[in-house]
Amino acid sequence: MQDRPHKKHAEKIIEQFRSEIGDDLCKKIGDYPFGSLSVLIESALNTAVMESMNDTVSDLEDVLKRVKKRARA
Repeated sequence: MQDRPHKKHAEKIIEQFRSEIGDDLCKKIGDYPFGSLSVLIESALNTAVMESMNDTVSDLEDVLKRVKKRARA
């Protein structure tokens, strides 16, 4: 498994954003803020995926409890 699985997606978002605002504004902003924004986006993606995975685990645990309860009945 990758150490940073959402890095490429975050970088693609930044590339798209840069193309939307244009070269002149990108030059005025500079590269550093875009790098920081990319890390923030990557972190948000990681958080969203982890929360979704935790919700899925909880859902599966609930299903397992119901299946066990039916099997005992």
